[in-house]
Amino acid sequence: MIAKLLGSLALGFIVGVLIHSIFFSFPISYLVLIIIFLVGFFVSMMTHKVFIVLVGVGIIGIAFGLLRFTVQIDEQSSQILDVFVQEQEQIVVYGHIASEPVVHPSYTEFMLDTRELITYAELTLPVATRILVKTDIYTNYEYGQGLIVKGTLEKPEAFVTDTERIFDYESYLVKDGIYYIMNYAEAMVFDEGSASIQRGLYRIKRAFLDRIYHFIPEPESGFLAGILFGEKSALGDDWEEKFRIVGLMHIVVLSGYNVSLVIHILTKIFHFLPRSIRSLLAVLSIAGFALLVGAGPTVIRASIMAVFIVLADVIGARYNIIRALFVAGVLMVVWNPMVLYFDISFQLSFLATYGLIMLSPKVEQWFRFLPRFFTIRESATATVSAQIMVLPLILYKIGDLSIISPLVNVLVLFMVPFSMLIGFITSLCGMLAPSIATIFAFITVYALKYQLWIVDVFATLPFSHITVPPFHWVFMLLAYVFIFWWIHRIIRLSHLEI
Repeated sequence: MIAKLLGSLALGFIVGVLIHSIFFSFPISYLVLIIIFLVGFFVSMMTHKVFIVLVGVGIIGIAFGLLRFTVQIDEQSSQILDVFVQEQEQIVVYGHIASEPVVHPSYTEFMLDTRELITYAELTLPVATRILVKTDIYTNYEYGQGLIVKGTLEKPEAFVTDTERIFDYESYLVKDGIYYIMNYAEAMVFDEGSASIQRGLYRIKRAFLDRIYHFIPEPESGFLAGILFGEKSALGDDWEEKFRIVGLMHIVVLSGYNVSLVIHILTKIFHFLPRSIRSLLAVLSIAGFALLVGAGPTVIRASIMAVFIVLADVIGARYNIIRALFVAGVLMVVWNPMVLYFDISFQLSFLATYGLIMLSPKVEQWFRFLPRFFTIRESATATVSAQIMVLPLILYKIGDLSIISPLVNVLVLFMVPFSMLIGFITSLCGMLAPSIATIFAFITVYALKYQLWIVDVFATLPFSHITVPPFHWVFMLLAYVFIFWWIHRIIRLSHLEI
């Protein structure tokens, strides 16, 4: 009974967060929250019928979800610079870099946590907000540095994508506490900042990337930087478009989708080892990967999702693992409720992990004709299991449908763990023993060349990629109703067979 009560409370919490997310622009007073809470309390206390009690507890959960989202908005509502947006005046602010700077071909981008506004009279006023800054590529900016930044503020606005979807850019940035953008900013390093673990991790990552670019030519180096460190910008626009056409963008961005697929295949590669040892290797790989790429919020979420793939392999009780996955998802939403509705990376990570755990046994039966060597069968199973779960969301949110994606994933995905491993060894040897690194670099380049060749060939095929016109969210919901009904049927039939 306690499990049912907690489940009802958690489900209500998610519903409350979702309601407030959808009606984001409508503030909810604390009085309304108290009323909702009291309604739920009295409903749960007025009867001993289990269903009515669960409904009452669910209403209480909705109140908590609405409250948590309201508190999050209050904490992040630092829109005190709106007057400068309206007047289009240049301002000067002082703050610290709060994210890893990302270097694009024509600009460097990072989040700036402001501390002070410097007026024209050279007075300083305390200002606490967060700005997405885009500045020059000629300065080596680092996490934690103190900067004086001059530029014109803009408010992020929704825009129409190439597939005619409306992308709510403002809400997407607000989930990270960003309320302003400053393009073409002038930035000057004022303070190098103090040492921190996060900064040290980013420096280690940069050292590995430098070795990759030194020993491996383009475009292979950009591809390796993407699959190993999530450096999507290193690919270049042309290759990025090709990866999008063939449905492989998920392997060059940091997401639970990518990490879960790789970990799933790794556990299959090491299937000959005792379960405890291969699970330990997988968990150590996840932890090492998270530390290597800086252990930011996105990486941590992706790593947590990947751990559940390992747990499913170790414990085998998939339905208990799903319960734990749901708890982890709820805790992530408690930490930052805005990821539930506004962060597609979180949504794809959760759905892909769920699909890998629940659908893999069934989907693997479809690919019995495929060989197990080079984990070809496992690659096909992982790809299809994950894509079944994420496809309705991708079609609704993005609108891209790659007809050849399953085939390309099978031809490429089995090489990704090997490329990541041998590429990492190349980079490590590049720092410790450059002469040995040359040998590993030779192997790495040809492993990457094969994958890029597959992408290049299939991206040029006619009708390999279509754009789905925008459709109502109800159709996406119906698709998921059918998928979950199918999963429920699989579970019921498996119980009957037992």
